[in-house]
Amino acid sequence: MELYSRAHARRALLYTIGFRALSQLATALSYVVLVRGLSEQSLGVYSLLYSVIPVMGTVASFGLDQVLKRFQPEYLRAGNTAASAWLVRVVTAGRFVSNVVLLVAIALAWKYVSRPFHLTEHRSDFEVFSIVVLLYFQVTLIQSSLASHMLHRYSVGSVLVLAVSKLLAYCFVYRLFEFSLRAAILADTIAFLVTYAFLLWAQWRFCSPRTTESGYWPEKSEIARLRRYAVANNFNESSSLLLHVQTDNFFVAALMSPVSVGAYAFYARLNEMCANLIPTRLFENVVQPLFFATRPEQAAERLPRYVTLLINLSMAVQWPLFAYTLAFHRELIQLVFHGKFLEYSSLLPVIIGFSWTNNVISTPITMVALFAERASLILKSQLFGLYQIAAMLILVPLMGLYGAAIATGTLHLFRNLWVWWHVRDSARWTNVRAALTSGIMIWGVAIGLCFMSRDLLKVPPLAHLIAGAMICSIAALIYLRSPAISRSDRELVVGVLHGRESFVLRFLGLAPYPAG
Repeated sequence: MELYSRAHARRALLYTIGFRALSQLATALSYVVLVRGLSEQSLGVYSLLYSVIPVMGTVASFGLDQVLKRFQPEYLRAGNTAASAWLVRVVTAGRFVSNVVLLVAIALAWKYVSRPFHLTEHRSDFEVFSIVVLLYFQVTLIQSSLASHMLHRYSVGSVLVLAVSKLLAYCFVYRLFEFSLRAAILADTIAFLVTYAFLLWAQWRFCSPRTTESGYWPEKSEIARLRRYAVANNFNESSSLLLHVQTDNFFVAALMSPVSVGAYAFYARLNEMCANLIPTRLFENVVQPLFFATRPEQAAERLPRYVTLLINLSMAVQWPLFAYTLAFHRELIQLVFHGKFLEYSSLLPVIIGFSWTNNVISTPITMVALFAERASLILKSQLFGLYQIAAMLILVPLMGLYGAAIATGTLHLFRNLWVWWHVRDSARWTNVRAALTSGIMIWGVAIGLCFMSRDLLKVPPLAHLIAGAMICSIAALIYLRSPAISRSDRELVVGVLHGRESFVLRFLGLAPYPAG
C-alpha cells in the first residue's frame, strides 16, 4: 500500500484524534497542578526558563528541523528508505551538537545574559533545565521522523506519554514534597526521559534501515540541495526569534518583573493549550507529510483545496474559543485555577483574539511557501520583528501586559498577510466571503447570548460555564452546517474519514451536500 494513501491518512487521523484528546486532558490537569503548586514568582522563573527553548530553536537550528520535515516525506514517497534514515541520523546528531554548544555558551556567560531578566541567582536551575532542553529537541525530531513514516500511533502516542508522565510526576511531588521550582524541573526531566526512551524504541523497531542500507551516502548534488534549503531556513529561523510568544517573556521581565512574566506566561500558556485544539496544530504531523508529498503536477489543483480546508476547520474551533473566553474568562480562572492572576483574566480573550492569524492562517501559507521552496519569503517576513521590538518598547510601558499581547498579535497579523500576498495564487481561501459572513453572524449571536446568560442568571460560576458551553456547542453545530464549510472541505474530510467514524461526521454536519 502507498505510504501516503487515504487509508494511511485515515489511520493517522484517528490515532491523532484519540491520543491528542487524552494528552490535552492530561496536559490541562498537569498545568492546573503546576499553577496551584508554584508560587507566582517561581511560575515566572519557570516560564522564563522555558523561553530558552525558542531561543535554542532559532539560534542553533541551522535549518535542520525544516530539512527533515521537508525532504523525508519526499524520500519515503520515492521508496528511498536509506536516504530517509541517513537524513534522520544527520539531523538528530547535528541538532544535539549545536544545542550543547549553545547551552555551554549561555552557562559560561550566565552572569551577563541573566542580569536583565532577574535570573542571576537561578544558574543551577538553568543547568538542570538544560537536560530538558536537549531532550525536547531530540523528542520533537524523532516525532517528526515517525510522522513522516505515517507511524502516528507512536509519534502522537509519545505526546500522550509525555503528558501523562508530567501529570504523574507533578501529582507525586505535590502530594509528598514541596512543589518548588527545582522539583518542577526535575519532574519535567523525568517525563522527557520516559518519552525519549519510548520514541527511541519505536524508531529502532520500525524505521531502522536494513544492513545493506546503513552505509548510504547521497550524491553531491543532493547534498547541495539540502544545504541550500538548510541555509535559507537557518536564516529564517534565526530571524524568527521574536515571533515566538515565549520571547515576549524576556521583554516583560526586562520592562516589568518576573511576577508579571508569570501572569503573562500563564495566559499565553492557556492560549497555547487552546491552540492545540485547532486542526492546523492538532493534525500538523499528519498534514505536513501529506502536504509535502503532493506531486508537483497536482499542486495547482490540490493546494488551494488543502489551504481552504485547513483554514475553515481551524476557524470552526477558533470562533468558539474566542466567544467562550470573551464572556467567561473571569469565571474560568476563578474556578479552575483558584483565582491565580485573576486581575488579568481579560487578557485571555485578548490573546486568543489576536492569535487567530498565527493559529489559523500561518501554517497553511507557510507550508505553501516551503512547498515551493521559497524560503526567502519567510526570511524577509522576519523583518516585521523590528516592528515588534518598537511596539513592545512603546506599548508595554503604556499598557502593561495588554500592550505585549497587542504588539505580538499585530506582528503575526502583518507578517502572515505579507507572506500570503506573495503566495496568494496557491494559498487561496476559496470561500472567504461565505466563511467570514457566516462566522460573524453566527458567533455574534452566540457571544450576545453568552453575555446575557452571564448577566441575567444569578447562579454559581460553574453554572455560568456550563450554560456558556451549551450555547457555544449549539452555535458550533450550526456553523458546521453553514456555508462556512465549503463543499470541497466536506468532500476531502469524508474522503479520508469514510469508515465507522462517518456517523460522527453526519452528526456534526460535515457530510457533503447531496448531489444536485
